[in-house]
Amino acid sequence: MCGHCTERAALAARLSMKSARSAAQLDPLLLPVHLQEARDWRQLLAGAPLQDDFVVAIVALCRLWSERGENAADSPLQDPVDPDIRKRFDLLLAALDLNDDWSWLREVDGARPIPLLIEAACEELDAYLAGWLHVQSTTAPAWDEATLHERLPRLSTALDLLVREAPGDDRLVVLALSSPGATSPFSAIDLWLQRRATRAVIAHHGMAFVLPLLDRWRSGALLSVVLRDDLQRDALWALRGALVARRDDGTEGTRDLRTAVELALAP
Repeated sequence: MCGHCTERAALAARLSMKSARSAAQLDPLLLPVHLQEARDWRQLLAGAPLQDDFVVAIVALCRLWSERGENAADSPLQDPVDPDIRKRFDLLLAALDLNDDWSWLREVDGARPIPLLIEAACEELDAYLAGWLHVQSTTAPAWDEATLHERLPRLSTALDLLVREAPGDDRLVVLALSSPGATSPFSAIDLWLQRRATRAVIAHHGMAFVLPLLDRWRSGALLSVVLRDDLQRDALWALRGALVARRDDGTEGTRDLRTAVELALAP
């Protein structure tokens, strides 16, 4: 089962909950993707069954640092999470290979100790675009899944910084339009980066930027934007009209996207 499958299953579950206007029992196998998408990730993490899953810890750490970057969370990490989860965080942080630019990622208690330079963020995203997505040339070795998961805290933080400080940077468009294909791991963390880049591009450029190249945008990425209620009604109507001419390829969830748009437009 690849990341596309887990992402589609998790987003379908979120669509079903939104349609029913009620919560449902979440499949624990899909917890990493639900943790990626949940607005209140802390509540979801606190209520999830404990499991020896470092991917869950990685995703939670990335969500934590996204909040820290936005100054939305200044309390120590141990306040909102179970001590057993905190222990897994500590083990993960100790194992990460972090150079001087990124060593502060280990300091999860309190505010970020030093500012991250945007040059370091761009360099990290360039390495990802070349090493994992293969859309840039490089002489460095290609990334494997272990490299991808280890670099995720750095990638996630780099993406957050670029969205805040340089929302018009072309890397965001390239990331939003570049899919990993069948190489996406079960955790779907690469698709998560793509979904976040898609949200950033739409927020900065508007839906008018997306529609002329609609066939190049992955339905799962657009679906996540719609499910988050990030779009104004005029953008939803424009997307609805464009989807009329788009065929469902059976794997990318165009039908779920259409359903989500109709649901969002319902009175």
